[in-house]
Amino acid sequence: MSRLEDIRAWFSELSLATKCLLLFGGASALIIAIALTFPFLRMNGLVSEKELGIARTIYEAWNQPGDEGPIANATVTVLTPEEARSSNLRFVRRSIDRFDAGPGVIEQFQPDWTGWGRVYRYARVRRNPDASVRDLVLIERKASGGPLLVNFLYLAAAGSVVLAVALVVFASLTSRLILRPVLSLQRTAERVREGHLDTRSHIDTGDEFEELAETFNLMLAGLQRQQDQLRAANVALDSRLTELTEANTALYESARLKGEFLASVSHELRTPLNAIIGFAELLLEIVRTDIAVSAEGKPMVPGPDALAKRERYLVNIVSAGRTLLEMIETLLEMAKIEAGRIEIHPGPLNLSEACQALAGLIHPLARKKDVEVTLDLAADLPVIETDPKKFNQVIFNLLSNAVKFSGGPELGRAGRVILRAERLPEATGSEERVRISVIDNGPGIAPEDQKRIFDKFQQVDSSHTRAHAGTGLGLAIVAELTRLLQGEVQLESELGQGSMFSVIFPVRLDTQAIEEAKLEARFRGSLAPTPREGDTQPPVTASS
Repeated sequence: MSRLEDIRAWFSELSLATKCLLLFGGASALIIAIALTFPFLRMNGLVSEKELGIARTIYEAWNQPGDEGPIANATVTVLTPEEARSSNLRFVRRSIDRFDAGPGVIEQFQPDWTGWGRVYRYARVRRNPDASVRDLVLIERKASGGPLLVNFLYLAAAGSVVLAVALVVFASLTSRLILRPVLSLQRTAERVREGHLDTRSHIDTGDEFEELAETFNLMLAGLQRQQDQLRAANVALDSRLTELTEANTALYESARLKGEFLASVSHELRTPLNAIIGFAELLLEIVRTDIAVSAEGKPMVPGPDALAKRERYLVNIVSAGRTLLEMIETLLEMAKIEAGRIEIHPGPLNLSEACQALAGLIHPLARKKDVEVTLDLAADLPVIETDPKKFNQVIFNLLSNAVKFSGGPELGRAGRVILRAERLPEATGSEERVRISVIDNGPGIAPEDQKRIFDKFQQVDSSHTRAHAGTGLGLAIVAELTRLLQGEVQLESELGQGSMFSVIFPVRLDTQAIEEAKLEARFRGSLAPTPREGDTQPPVTASS
């Protein structure tokens, strides 16, 4: 096998001209050898037939009464059956065996070589009246093998001349019709590889090679046009890159200002808001105490109507303050996610208990909106490994959205929200997963809006949703946190029927993926670093 592989490797390294000559020469030699073999064999057969006739004539002449003496150029020997069977000549032993085997066999003939000469052996049987072998007459006649050798040499010389002429003619035709066009195309391709796209192939054979050369030239012309277009595009891109560099500088400055704004808002607004809420709650308690004292009949300065109005105002203050604080917390949460400062803290979470707790947490808001919240929990829910805080934030955001948009007078039906949790069937080679779905009977989401509903600051454009305040970041935060928890978000919705938001989480977190997420978060955070004091130019480079 290795020898065959070596031959293949050697043959593959040969040039096309050498391969053609070898293949054609081998095929021609085989054809000539086969063609000359038949005349040579026929000539030998004719000589053998002639010698057989001579041997028969010699036997007839020798077998005449009184003529059993020596014959010129031939040796006649009479052998008994026992002498024939013990003869040193294989021809004699084989002949006596055949004569014994059948009475119909009377003679055997065999030509053979003895050095440069030929010997023709003829065996004739003489039988007894009962058909048994009486004796065997062996006639050996020697002749020169020169004529046969000369004829063989003539045939070999003629075959060699024919082969040589065929090779010369084939080499000339192959070089002119095949190799010369191929070499021309090869030289053209090498010049193109060196970068000379203006090179063209000139072949005028009038056959497929000329068509190939024309196609090759058309391809080169198209390639040259494309290169010219690319050069023009590069010039335009360089100009565009300069514009983008300037725009990037402006965007960097905007991002820096946004970061400074969020940083100042987080510290400057949270403190007074907490104070407002705190004092408002204290005033609310005082008013409620005054109301209680008034109910007991004790004298008080403000009247009941004034106290009720004061209570209503304070309730509005508390509600507005909490709403504003919730918006700020949402903005800060998204800013932390974009800056890559969110970290995952894995821990065990009882899925059934977590869903029950979340349903209880959303119950006050649902009761205020007159929305019914029900649980649909599978019996085989596992304890999953995830970040409990972020898991609860994802599900609570979905629940609050569902409660906000379910039911209402404009829909003409009572609101209903279902929190469903189930274990997904394991597919071959996949990890075990669970799905938590929040199903509502709200207005639904149009198919064209479902693609952008998870984008930041996006809300469904309808009169119903415009009646609900919000930053449009809730579902964007859900999508980002779900991605960090190695899950996925799914949405199924039909206009006028409601929506089903589903999140699918693995039962076990991939620790390697968590580390990769941390590195990605650090990289994302490093893309727009907060400038230090004295920085006046963003780290942007451009080349033209």
